[in-house]
Amino acid sequence: MSQKNTINKVDLVVIIDTRSPLRDDADTISKVAEDVIENVRESYPCDLQITWLGIEGIWHGTPFSRTLRNYLINGGVNESELTGLKVTRSNGRNDPARRDGAGAIADVCNHFDWRLGANRAIFYLGELGISSDNESLNLDQWEKAIAAAKSAVVTVHSYRQSSGDDVAISTQTGGLSFSHPLDNQGWSSALLSVVAASFTPESYLEIDKYAPSFELICSQPSLGANQVETAAIAVTNKYSNITFRDVTVFLSAVTIDERTPVPNLPDEIPPILLQPNTPIYFGDISPYNPDIEPVPTTTIRPIQIETRGSVSGEFWLNIDYSYSAEFSVNKQEKIVV
Repeated sequence: MSQKNTINKVDLVVIIDTRSPLRDDADTISKVAEDVIENVRESYPCDLQITWLGIEGIWHGTPFSRTLRNYLINGGVNESELTGLKVTRSNGRNDPARRDGAGAIADVCNHFDWRLGANRAIFYLGELGISSDNESLNLDQWEKAIAAAKSAVVTVHSYRQSSGDDVAISTQTGGLSFSHPLDNQGWSSALLSVVAASFTPESYLEIDKYAPSFELICSQPSLGANQVETAAIAVTNKYSNITFRDVTVFLSAVTIDERTPVPNLPDEIPPILLQPNTPIYFGDISPYNPDIEPVPTTTIRPIQIETRGSVSGEFWLNIDYSYSAEFSVNKQEKIVV
């Protein structure tokens, strides 16, 4: 049977210091990224979007094929609004602008095209990291980056290639922190952890543990050709602390062997007609109160099953459904999932 589960939108922006020491890390990420993304999408109910951007540079042959600056400007951001340092051509690959993590994080938080309703995260990869022993570190800029992340509700994760104590940007925004060295397996684990940390708790709730009971009530175990039978769908709430909201049932006739829709007759007439042929709305099913009810109350909706034509076969009546569950923790507090 089916139901509506929470599908999380996750927007993850991975930004990397594009000076020479990070090249090996970029190459390793390019080897594992595709498998990690495929694993996440197969294992979790999420709508994942990952954007890979280099800070004032790119790494050919890796996912980091676009610069953050160009990405934002091409998206309509005025360059004068960006706070990150701009590379000077004469400085080459080791231009300090390529390691301006604080400016890059602030620019992503303030100007990235976050999708409506998506959980927002940044994974910053730097050589010197966000560390207090970095002499070039501008703590004031990092404090501005932290403020930008909090204001935009962005979780910032970090990776540093050198040793050093992290400034609080990860801990203050609820992010994770990683350090050198990371091999293929280490990067796979890090990327998976970063994505998983971006899910909201609802994505892990197994709704099937808290479902109403559904029953088909029919006096005839089998039906012949050209026969009409009145039956019913019964829904019961056996829980004393759960209200099932907007319970809706969807009926379909399926073959026993293949669990596929029963094929039409040669003249394209459906061999089984179900009435109503629209979703059956049960509304809210209240909790069972054992103090005043000897057994849980059952809500019933009548249906009609009509067999047409002379083609025989076995089929099941498939009951799909959707609902939301409201848990009563106590008289003052409720949790809706």
